[in-house]
Amino acid sequence: MSDMMASAGPGGSARRQRLDHELDVEIGRRLRARRRARRLTLQQLADISGLTVQQIQRSESGAARVTVVVLLRLAEALQTPPLALLPVIAPEKAPEAETDDQQRATAHDLALGLAQYLWKQGSTRDGSR
Repeated sequence: MSDMMASAGPGGSARRQRLDHELDVEIGRRLRARRRARRLTLQQLADISGLTVQQIQRSESGAARVTVVVLLRLAEALQTPPLALLPVIAPEKAPEAETDDQQRATAHDLALGLAQYLWKQGSTRDGSR
């Protein structure tokens, strides 16, 4: 194992960890902007979403990873599509041995697809969106 991988810990390379943190911060920035645009306090958003103020604060600051479930609850409470809270990420160039289909099936694409599916399922169930 290389020194870089050993020092990066179980999460992977230091570069990957930095990119993950930047993504967490950007999602948090988008959450905060949507909350403020709706003129909601942290407490009001917590009451609507069923999350705690601390969870929302940590998500907005990028200190906590936003799970799909939390993302969907916040999006619903903010009356915004979940995809509006996610930045567009350009996939890294995949090794040439991979097919075009494998290159398109990035973790980001899968997460977006799941979020869209769950959002649509909620829309068809209650007819509110």
